[in-house]
Amino acid sequence: MKRQLISSALALSLIFGGAAALPESITPQSSIVAQAKSIRSGDYKYSLLKDGTAKIVKYKGIKTEVKIPSKIDGKKVTMIGQYAFSGNEKIKKVTIPKGVTKIGNSAFSECTFLKSVTIPKGVTAICQNAFCDCNDLKTVKIPSSVKSIEMGAFYGTKWLKDQQKKNPLVIVNNILLDAATCKGNVTIPNGVTKIADIAFSGCTGIRSVEIPNGVTKIGIAAFSRCTNLRSVKIPNGVTKIGPDAFSGCTNLRSVTIPKSVTSIDFCAFSGCKSLKSVKIPNGITKIELSTFAACSSLKSVTIPKSVTEIDIYAFDSCTSLKSITIPKSVKKIGHNAFNNTKWLKDQQKKNPLVVVNGILIDGTKCKGNVTIPKSVKSINDGAFGAFMEINNHNTSLKSVKIQSGVKSIGSMAFSECSNLKTVTIPKSVKTIGDNAFFGCHKNLTIKTPKGSAAAKYAKKNGIKVKYI
Repeated sequence: MKRQLISSALALSLIFGGAAALPESITPQSSIVAQAKSIRSGDYKYSLLKDGTAKIVKYKGIKTEVKIPSKIDGKKVTMIGQYAFSGNEKIKKVTIPKGVTKIGNSAFSECTFLKSVTIPKGVTAICQNAFCDCNDLKTVKIPSSVKSIEMGAFYGTKWLKDQQKKNPLVIVNNILLDAATCKGNVTIPNGVTKIADIAFSGCTGIRSVEIPNGVTKIGIAAFSRCTNLRSVKIPNGVTKIGPDAFSGCTNLRSVTIPKSVTSIDFCAFSGCKSLKSVKIPNGITKIELSTFAACSSLKSVTIPKSVTEIDIYAFDSCTSLKSITIPKSVKKIGHNAFNNTKWLKDQQKKNPLVVVNGILIDGTKCKGNVTIPKSVKSINDGAFGAFMEINNHNTSLKSVKIQSGVKSIGSMAFSECSNLKTVTIPKSVKTIGDNAFFGCHKNLTIKTPKGSAAAKYAKKNGIKVKYI
């Protein structure tokens, strides 16, 4: 079975308790986009890239030893395309020609009898699952020109297993490619500059990891599901922590995020149930989707002044989270960013209209007739209604008066508020999101001035209007 990325779908399943189907790979965009048309030439199908060079699309031959030509129909071959040789059960040896710079996703995957591959100097990228499940592949020559080896590139090969026996830290061209067989306390050696996607993923034997100076990036799901990992030292110099990097590390208790980090991607620490506190470094501008979701022991978070946006579900189901410092710099807060936290419950007790920096993020506890104050500038997606949650809607709301000053009403803001009969919307509201009033009372009436955005919205969506 192929080793797979812990994707955002799985991280969200940790929150909602559901099962999630995962993609086998995420195909990155190429800087050179291929034209759609493929051309047949002998044993090969190829297509032309925008620079006029050729990409091998499919091999149709039956040879056991394949020397890929450096030119096809006079066109220089620079790329081996996605699935070009995948599943071929005849090939035993492949020589890739000089001039090729990229080996695409799953290009040789499941070539089960392939034993030897020569990769020429000049290749810079070996993409996801490129040689995955080539079970007999034992001899691989990787030149120093290779700067990127993506997840699963050599998974299931004899070559990788041989490297693991020599050293459980498999390092190629300063990339820590694989560490799945490591145990105990791990110190990554100096010289490593990148921890590859899924390098430690699912490694239950490690307890601590020390990352050296020089590493600038921690890849996708690099430490995901390392369920016995308790502490990580991330050095100053790391600038990016990839998606799902530490997701599902259920025993991770402490992590130091240095000031050099400017990007923490989605679901990076989701499901880290033992993590008690986090200091987000100044320099981060956005807290991504589900970054700390389901960190059920997390009690306090300080968000720095550099942050301008907190994405959906960022701290969702952090059930112990009571102390949050949100600076005035935050201008956008996604739906359910703080759902199922002690902090949100405390705010609801103080005032059922929970407003942060002029953003009305929650009104699900409001009852009867509600007036939204002038200090509010925007009403969030699903603020009063059901947004992707079946039972999280307000049935006690009867009327809403929005005062002048509010500029936007988010998608599904009042959805499934089944007893909501009247909403007064001022001319200051310029945008109303999709399904903002879906599932409200059948006699819902919008009160608004003629020519307003709300009047146009009501007409378009078949809602009664009363002009004021």
